[in-house]
Amino acid sequence: MSLRIAWIALLFALVAASLAQQASVIKEIVIKGNVRVTNTAILAAMRTKVGAPFVQETLDQDKRGLEDLGFFSAVAVSGIPLDSGTWQVTILVTEWPEIKEIRVTGNTVVKTDDIVNVLTLKTGNVYNTNAVRSSADAIRKLYSSKGYYVQIPDFSPLKDSPNTLNIQLLELKVGTVGYQGNGRTKDWVMKRLIKTKPGDTFSEVKWANDIRRLLNTQWFDTVHSLADDQRELGMIDLTADVKEAKTGQFNVGVQLDPSSSFAGVIRLSENNFGGTGKSVGLNFIQATQGDGPSVDLDYTNPFFDSKDTQLHMALYSRLVYRFSNSFLGTGGSDLTSASRYTERRTGATLGFNRPVTDYLSLGLSGRLETIKTSQNNGLTQPNFISQDGTVGGLTFGATRNRRDVDVDPSRGDWMQLQVEPGYADITKSTIISNGVPLQGGTGKGMFGRGVLEYRKYFSPGPPRGTDLEAPRNVVAFRAKFGVITGQVPFFEQFFAGGSDTVRGYAEDRFWGKQTLISTLEYRKPIQKSFNVIGFVDYGGAWGGYKSIADFRQSEKLKLHLGYGVGLSFRTPLGPIRLDLGFDERGRSRTHFLIGNSF
Repeated sequence: MSLRIAWIALLFALVAASLAQQASVIKEIVIKGNVRVTNTAILAAMRTKVGAPFVQETLDQDKRGLEDLGFFSAVAVSGIPLDSGTWQVTILVTEWPEIKEIRVTGNTVVKTDDIVNVLTLKTGNVYNTNAVRSSADAIRKLYSSKGYYVQIPDFSPLKDSPNTLNIQLLELKVGTVGYQGNGRTKDWVMKRLIKTKPGDTFSEVKWANDIRRLLNTQWFDTVHSLADDQRELGMIDLTADVKEAKTGQFNVGVQLDPSSSFAGVIRLSENNFGGTGKSVGLNFIQATQGDGPSVDLDYTNPFFDSKDTQLHMALYSRLVYRFSNSFLGTGGSDLTSASRYTERRTGATLGFNRPVTDYLSLGLSGRLETIKTSQNNGLTQPNFISQDGTVGGLTFGATRNRRDVDVDPSRGDWMQLQVEPGYADITKSTIISNGVPLQGGTGKGMFGRGVLEYRKYFSPGPPRGTDLEAPRNVVAFRAKFGVITGQVPFFEQFFAGGSDTVRGYAEDRFWGKQTLISTLEYRKPIQKSFNVIGFVDYGGAWGGYKSIADFRQSEKLKLHLGYGVGLSFRTPLGPIRLDLGFDERGRSRTHFLIGNSF
């Protein structure tokens, strides 16, 4: 009997629960306060539906979902029981205002129009907090792309003008700018090199250029950036930490000259004279084979005026070894097998170079030289070229340098355009090929020269960062094109072949009034100052003086392939490079170069 009573009680409980659930059904949903956001859009964002059971937890979730839409400054969701035992759900929303004006404050380095253009919120839209986040991210990305940092304290409608969207920006500013580690270099020199000033909007690019500029002077072994942004909100303190290098040299020794003979050398130089950044130098080279010494005197002032114009002057009397043998070179014809041919160039240069931006500089220089040719076996020997006289010119140039560091670049590019109107006065001429004089001789005349050169550097992995001298695997490319108009002396032509143009061929193997040189190198560092290099050269010169002996020339474009491997060293005396090159026929020639590669 008791069991039957229990089952009857359970049945009554289930019926009661069913009736209660039917009585809790939502009969109506009322939406109030919306003007621009439609009822359909609001209902689509809700789980609560007409005919569904009334569940308070579901209403709470709908409230959070409507808030997450970003269109409302306030959302209220409530349920009202009706007489029939059903429920009415009321949604009361307060919309954000329509944006009729966008006001940007605090920006100094990025234009207001540029900021407005990246916003996802536009005039005519309803203010939306979700769009605020994406718009703020877009502003930060815009600043970052230009090398700046920004904070956004406020991105909301004005209280006294709700239809005006106020975007308040706080750009990161420079607090203090300092330097440390310079003992010899004057403070005023450091200040001239560092362009970032206190109070500036902090530019990561500008500060990186300052560090690069310090390192490129080669007055310092290391240059590191120190930054502290903890002192004050929106401020950063900067310090350039340097370690000075040895800039003065006095060397007496022996080296190989371009004719592959030994030469005595005396070098006296100071690249940071008195800590003022000025450089002075004296080079004296006397070869064992005679023809007199080569002497160079030069002076450079990088701070000639308040615009950081660089002044360079040089006086010199140099021997140029024309068609010289390469060290240990083999293969190919060589005009110097019977006699040695040199040009003595005595003259002076004066040049000015002024930076226009951090990357672009303009230059103007002039030169005046006298040229005298000599040959041990006499001026009447066949296959000898001699044009003595005077030559001068003015060179106008523009250089864009975007390399990470000049000494050993791993990223960036470098481009230079030079135009030179020139004048030559040849007073003595002996140009003989197998006893037959070639075109060209004495006389006066004007000529014009134009040269365009481009260099590009690639390196895997991220940029070097603050350690600009860190060794990197580098792919380097160079292309150079030149053209000459007018009748120029033989020695003013473009020459190709040898250590700095097309390796695997004799020095000056090709000549002409037009040239095209291209080089591709892969540089693998073994140590910080030692690289193994694989290279491919492709180039030549054409359209100039005619062929002489076995040095056959082309009147039209004709390029030649060279390839090989090499070693480069950075020494206290300067960079040194040794290359083993092969020509198109597989014949080898070793090239020795004192000086910087590209």
